[in-house]
Amino acid sequence: MKSVLLITLGNLLLTSAYAILTVPNNMIDGGITSTSLIIAHFLKIDITYITTTIAILLLLFSLVFLGKHFFLKTCYSCICYIVFFDWFHLANIGLAIPPIICIVVAGFLVGLGHYLCLSQESSVIGYDIIALFIHKLNTKWEFSTILRIIGIIVLITGLYVFGIIAVLYGLIFIIIETEVIYFLNRNKPVYEKIYNK
Repeated sequence: MKSVLLITLGNLLLTSAYAILTVPNNMIDGGITSTSLIIAHFLKIDITYITTTIAILLLLFSLVFLGKHFFLKTCYSCICYIVFFDWFHLANIGLAIPPIICIVVAGFLVGLGHYLCLSQESSVIGYDIIALFIHKLNTKWEFSTILRIIGIIVLITGLYVFGIIAVLYGLIFIIIETEVIYFLNRNKPVYEKIYNK
């Protein structure tokens, strides 16, 4: 029961940050949505198809490389994310605030939400699945650093699409998000539970 509550809370924090702060203020974060925007720009395919395809591929990847237990909890996390994001989006409660405040608050909320899901052995259906797999292969590489590098690669790849200002804000977001995860995880790493299932 505790696990379900923490995954639910984690997704509530994530989706509120995205739906209320970053999406209405046109901020990017280096995740799968940013990747989908880049691909959609060049291939002229609807972003929802691309995002759904990437999410399904990441789910299958998690099942194969991180195990059934992680996969099942991640499926629950995915349902929470969709329900909460849609609810916030339909409620139309986005806040127009200065970009730097938006990025700082959203980065903190997403980092905290991300950590809560990871602490309960689930993903937020993002590149954290890839970062966990890489960390599993070599635990000397810090998970939050791997996640940060993936996000930076996505943002740099999208420089042409997003522009330099959006990418700089995205970098600040990634740094804050991954620092929050690192800070919360530094004394008691949550990853070993995932790898040992």
